[in-house]
Amino acid sequence: MDNLTHAVLGLSAGVVVARKGGSLSAAAVAAFLAAEIPDIDVFIRSVDDPLASFRWHRHFTHSFSFMPIWAVVCAGFTAWFFKWINKPGINWRELIIPALAGSLTHLLCDGCTSYGTMLLWPFNEIRYAWDCLPIIDIFATLPLLVLTIIALAKSSKKIAAVGLIWFCSYAGLGIYQHARAEKSLRVWLNQQKISPERLAVKPTISNLILWRGVWLHEGQWQVAAVRVMPFTDTLIAPGEKRLAWTLSSIGNPPPGSEGEKLITDFTRFTQGWNAYSMGESGILIGDIRFAMLPDSTRSLWSVYYGKKDKSYPGLDSADVVMDRKIQEADWAHLKDLLLGEDKNYQKVN
Repeated sequence: MDNLTHAVLGLSAGVVVARKGGSLSAAAVAAFLAAEIPDIDVFIRSVDDPLASFRWHRHFTHSFSFMPIWAVVCAGFTAWFFKWINKPGINWRELIIPALAGSLTHLLCDGCTSYGTMLLWPFNEIRYAWDCLPIIDIFATLPLLVLTIIALAKSSKKIAAVGLIWFCSYAGLGIYQHARAEKSLRVWLNQQKISPERLAVKPTISNLILWRGVWLHEGQWQVAAVRVMPFTDTLIAPGEKRLAWTLSSIGNPPPGSEGEKLITDFTRFTQGWNAYSMGESGILIGDIRFAMLPDSTRSLWSVYYGKKDKSYPGLDSADVVMDRKIQEADWAHLKDLLLGEDKNYQKVN
């Protein structure tokens, strides 16, 4: 999730597990640092590897096995920092538990989102994604932020614990809503006589009401907006379709080429959720799981292979394309989807 959420989760956890009689502020700082440091992987870049940021984000830095390393580093730095600001007497060993707690909040929080986190590296390289929280959600973060500030101001473990309980409860609601959305989508597909080969449901930004449904059927991906509100019928708005990419798709790069290696690596990251489109200059292979709109097949990230294209200035024959553009009309469409006013909605009984 976003760094603010990680920060307040870490601070709250540090306050809750701080040793009785120890420095509450030092415990909070150590946990805060440990809750932020896993994202140091965003600085991993390579001019020779356009997928480096995808490959290494939420990789070993986000694994349970790396937590002790982060805990020692953050505990040691915090003890040194307090000594440097003339507040000596803090033993780094007493900060290990708060730092571990802070690091744990980061890993579990990221596991709740959709991107995928290698929690069990090096034992496996599975990207765990529980799909119950958006990357950014003010309804999860804002109450936690307020409670954390109050807890720090009053040095209150109880208030900090309430903040953590709130966040965990919200994530639990996300699990419930995700299950409802997936069940409703499967019921709707069954009513349409569609047997999906693959299916996923992903949260959309800052809410647990509107979800993105994606499924594969007869060589095509289709997406839909799925709206689940308490005590009301689920609404589904069928969205766009896009061909699924295969090894035999027209325009694929030749075996052994840099383009083939890039697409192979991208496919490993997307776990095969690859959409395909072909233009005059080349092909675009996108991660169909993620888009700015829940009913759009315009992927957030794709791999382009072909001639240098005027649409993507400066790209080589094979490179990564990011698409986060959203127009004013898109905002209006998203609002209609959220409020249940979109004309394409169908009720699911």
